[in-house]
Amino acid sequence: MLVPVWKVTALKMGDLVVDKSSLTYSKDLGKQVTIPIWAAAIENGDCKIIVDTGIHSQEWVNENITICMQADDETMIGALKKGVDWLPEDVDIVINTHLHYDHCGNNHLFKNAQFILQEEEWKNAFHSLPTQKQFYLRELYDCRAVNYFNWKFVTGEVEVAPGVKVFTTPGHTSGHQSVLVNTEEGVLCISADVANLVENINDNVPPNILNSTEQWFSSLDEIRQKAQLILPGHEPAIRKYQTSNFPAITSF
Repeated sequence: MLVPVWKVTALKMGDLVVDKSSLTYSKDLGKQVTIPIWAAAIENGDCKIIVDTGIHSQEWVNENITICMQADDETMIGALKKGVDWLPEDVDIVINTHLHYDHCGNNHLFKNAQFILQEEEWKNAFHSLPTQKQFYLRELYDCRAVNYFNWKFVTGEVEVAPGVKVFTTPGHTSGHQSVLVNTEEGVLCISADVANLVENINDNVPPNILNSTEQWFSSLDEIRQKAQLILPGHEPAIRKYQTSNFPAITSF
């Protein structure tokens, strides 16, 4: 039986101003760059899936993390409407790659969705490393945001729907997962923050925000084995609402 083909639309959730070296370990120290925050909409006519839900508040990010900009069509509701003509209540499944503030900020909007998360990330979000505590905000993912019974905690590689899988890619966080999607152009990996940039995977350069460098290298090797294309979590070369011609993964 043929595996269904899915359409992926990149949804921009705003921009962050960061030091480039936070994305590329020991490179470009002191170089300020503006990076997008990417979520994704996945559809095949029968099922609507969102991967990550962006930030909950531009003001909170500016006050607590870094400089943040967000246009009207970069809020989750605005991006859904303009990019794929969905309402939050239309979404069947939300996949959180991990629970940092810029990946689960609008979980509360998706009242009809099942949420898929690695069980390890759920545990990690409540007992994170001291170096990562600033990136976790419990009210974005605990019972104030999502009915606990709407969570489906998984372990390892799991089929979400035919042609869509999640698989563990630790390194950025211990419970980080990425998403594989069967598209017309090949298997696309929505990598989130295990590969913030194409440069991370194609030049084998780790980011600076890691819980395990060793796990990070293993995760990137696994992505290379499984996917031909990549949608990184913060790649500036991706276009708003892009649906094709995602960057190719080169062998390393």
